[in-house]
Amino acid sequence: MSNLSAKTKPRLVALWPECENVHLTKDLGMIPFILHKYHDYNSSIACYQMEEFPYLNNEVKGLNVERIENTGDILRDGDEYLIQNANNIDILFLMGIYSFTLSWINIFKTLNPDGKVYLKLDANLYWMNSIDMTNDVLGTLEKCDLISVESSKLHHYLSQKWPLKIELIPNGYYNFNASNDVAFEEKENVILTVGRIGTFQKANDVLLEAFKLVNEEIPDWRIKIVGNMEETFMEYLQSYFSENPTLMKKVELPGSINNRFELEKEYRKAKVFCLTSRWEGFPLVFTEAARAGCYVISTDIDPAYDITCGGKLGSLFPIDDVEKLAETLLEVCKDSGQIEKVCYEIQEVSKRNFDWVTIGNKIDRLLHLN
Repeated sequence: MSNLSAKTKPRLVALWPECENVHLTKDLGMIPFILHKYHDYNSSIACYQMEEFPYLNNEVKGLNVERIENTGDILRDGDEYLIQNANNIDILFLMGIYSFTLSWINIFKTLNPDGKVYLKLDANLYWMNSIDMTNDVLGTLEKCDLISVESSKLHHYLSQKWPLKIELIPNGYYNFNASNDVAFEEKENVILTVGRIGTFQKANDVLLEAFKLVNEEIPDWRIKIVGNMEETFMEYLQSYFSENPTLMKKVELPGSINNRFELEKEYRKAKVFCLTSRWEGFPLVFTEAARAGCYVISTDIDPAYDITCGGKLGSLFPIDDVEKLAETLLEVCKDSGQIEKVCYEIQEVSKRNFDWVTIGNKIDRLLHLN
């Protein structure tokens, strides 16, 4: 496919064997879906199909799923899929630098040298610094037609570190429910967090420990924790509530919310969104919170600078720093005027910088140019 514009319907395949339904509304599924819906690509995800994909019926309708054989070896299974299908693929979409994605790049380009590879790094600083950039790895990456990274700080860093052309393409949000902008009057005194609750990466205990220190000074505020919960975190919560019984009424645990409309309602009601992660790529919860006008409080991970415009539309604190987070919660929750101001400003920023449709326009343009 030396000339992408000659194709009326470019065939794009996202190869990710372990794709699950939840991934269809994340970057793995949204980029192929947006390119299909707004640029008439024939987009598919190639995976094991280990579960049902209800999002295909509504949220990402028009996106296809192709089943690949599962032998228990991701690298081998992807290799075999490409051996059989490479010549029928115009664009191979991959995420992350792994031994298997490097293998897939080489096989695809060998079998279909005119085909294009889009590699989305899905990166954080620690992971990128751990990569041994040998001549072989560099040579493989040079075969990619488009490489992108999600945060501006990491984009600047990698552009200096690696002799590769890397584009800045953040993650985005999509207005699944055709919702109007959020009015501040809709919001409640809620500090929301969403994700895989209780993993070491997410450090959700930091929020609860910080809230414990200041809850009496912000008595009309409560925390809402949305997401599937690790068993070890449930044990932590039992101890937490045993030691702090008055907080049982101030910490809500609705569990996982898979319905996109219901999840959006939680964002729209929350005045503050808090992320305590020790590391992240570019979490989709950032863009969902910004779209809903939440004041973002986050650890000082790279993408937090982008979503808060360098801290102008939110507050950042050091990783694992309970006392600093407590201080930040107190300061933010007592300043209703600032929260209201940010509510409207961050929605405008999200529409300019983090709309999947706009991001898809850029990806399509770059795929045509490169």
